Amino acid sequence: MTAQQPTGRPESGFTLTELLVTIVIVGLVATLLPKAVVLGLRFTAGTGKRVAATNATGTLTRYFYDDVHSADSVTTAPACGAVGAIVHLSRPGTEVVYTYDPPTGALDRVTCSGGAVVTTLLGRFDTAASTRPVTLICGAETSCTSPMEVTLTVRSDPATPPTTLTAVRRSSPS
Repeated sequence: MTAQQPTGRPESGFTLTELLVTIVIVGLVATLLPKAVVLGLRFTAGTGKRVAATNATGTLTRYFYDDVHSADSVTTAPACGAVGAIVHLSRPGTEVVYTYDPPTGALDRVTCSGGAVVTTLLGRFDTAASTRPVTLICGAETSCTSPMEVTLTVRSDPATPPTTLTAVRRSSPS
């Protein structure tokens, strides 16, 4: 008996066609993946700013209505040593001043009561969104001499309409 010679070598490795298809697919993924990552990061950053602005507006809302409702007088005069006063609300024994600092974009609520000063950061509003992201209107009077209605407008994004908060003071002092 004679030994049989193998008729062919067993297949091992890749064919040239398989290798070329793999290189093309890897090239497409390598080209599109960075673009998708950058797009996702941009979306996340924009969403983060919108969420922060919404939180700031919500925090402002929680304080603003009660402060205006309980105020005996409303002016734009500074108080409590606060700089950048937007509105100053007074009631017996307590002064509340809303301030805005353009360089940092910080909107603060400063409360003075019994010699203690408490500052609460309500949020940060980007000055790039608007030259005046926080504005005040006191009824029909711009001088804010004890109006019954106080309107605070906050603009956090130029692409969206501003948030307007209108609060009414109580009719008689307590």
